Amino acid sequence: MFQRLFMTVLFSAFFMVACLPAHKASAAPAAPTIAIVDVEKILAEAKAAKSLQAQLKAKKESFQKEFSAKEKELKAAETALLGQKEKVSAEEFNKQRKAYEEKVIETRKLFQKTRNSLEEGVAKAMSQMRKSIMESAAAVADEKGYDIVLTRESVLIAEKSLDITSDVLAKLDASLSDVKLQVQ
Repeated sequence: MFQRLFMTVLFSAFFMVACLPAHKASAAPAAPTIAIVDVEKILAEAKAAKSLQAQLKAKKESFQKEFSAKEKELKAAETALLGQKEKVSAEEFNKQRKAYEEKVIETRKLFQKTRNSLEEGVAKAMSQMRKSIMESAAAVADEKGYDIVLTRESVLIAEKSLDITSDVLAKLDASLSDVKLQVQ
């Protein structure tokens, strides 16, 4: 009986020792390392973003000048049309009025097309910027061994040491210093 009890205890001890490394191997993995990136700050401070803003400002000013000139032309045409009302027949006046209205419609269409083209160009440039920001953030996370990278907007409170925005900004500026605003 004693020998049987001894064998059972010995077998149990051996089993526990044999299972101990397996138990340690299945222990909880290390907590993931987390970093935070302030995308809005990068979009405000990156070289490419500043370049895009300057290009956008220049395009808007150019379009504003162009459409101000067209607006002046239309006002002059309207004034001339109203001045002709008493001097020409009703039929001739209606013909001139229709021509004027067609110019107004044409100008509105051109304005809408230009605005849509500008918005499309900005959307494409911003898409390129966001893709580059993601690539830069992934590269920094890989270099520094972060498992998870969150945007600042998705985090309410965080320790400042988790913020890798400046590293991502530096990597982005090194890889993408300019984004072309393409407007057709």
